[in-house]
Amino acid sequence: MDTRFLMNFEFRNESGDIQFSEIIEHFNFIISTIDTFTQTKKTWYETGYSRKQALSQVAFQFGGITDTTRIKWQRRYKKSKPLFVDSIWDANDDNHSCGISYRKMFYDEKNRASVELSIVPQNLENVLNQFTALISQLSSYFNCAYVNVDSKGYSVLGRNVFPDRLAVGWMLYIPHVVLPELIPEAARFVPVMDGKMQKGTIVVSTEEIFDGSNKEHIGKANDIEIRLLDLGLLPLMTEI
Repeated sequence: MDTRFLMNFEFRNESGDIQFSEIIEHFNFIISTIDTFTQTKKTWYETGYSRKQALSQVAFQFGGITDTTRIKWQRRYKKSKPLFVDSIWDANDDNHSCGISYRKMFYDEKNRASVELSIVPQNLENVLNQFTALISQLSSYFNCAYVNVDSKGYSVLGRNVFPDRLAVGWMLYIPHVVLPELIPEAARFVPVMDGKMQKGTIVVSTEEIFDGSNKEHIGKANDIEIRLLDLGLLPLMTEI
């Protein structure tokens, strides 16, 4: 069975409430980056109560949103404002499907959104570098508060050390410069640049493909979480 990875990130829109047109731009950018990651041009569908229903509702194709989904989502955006929650998937079988879940669900922070990407790589060769490149793209475009990647239920099943703080998993981007000598437990550090300036760091826990059910991998991620907390670089989720 292929490995499924979960990538989560949050961001805030500096100009205020996230407008509907911006949500569509966000989806288009995420789809483009996933297409690059998987080296495919996917058609994305709305979710439904059954596979048959979902396959009848094409949401994004040929580089943009369909008219039907745009009208439906815009109506929902106006009705539920300032909240907007929706998901799309690529209609592959259960072991290979990818999905995007977008949640703008904060009444008191209309400019804030969280996103979860469910990704099954087509090929695991060089996948670590592919993920760090994907994180760099996303963190730069959205100015993310964090981005993390894990697998096999590492975060969902509470295998991280601090349930109320960020989890490292396989890799964690934070908008800080982290010097390698401060976290010797980490396997790799990848700087994220803004021009010539470093705006953040991706901390990687293992060189090999991370398995969130592997005790050794869990231990490495846990050790890094403890070290990041000691450095004041592992915030509470409520502080993000």
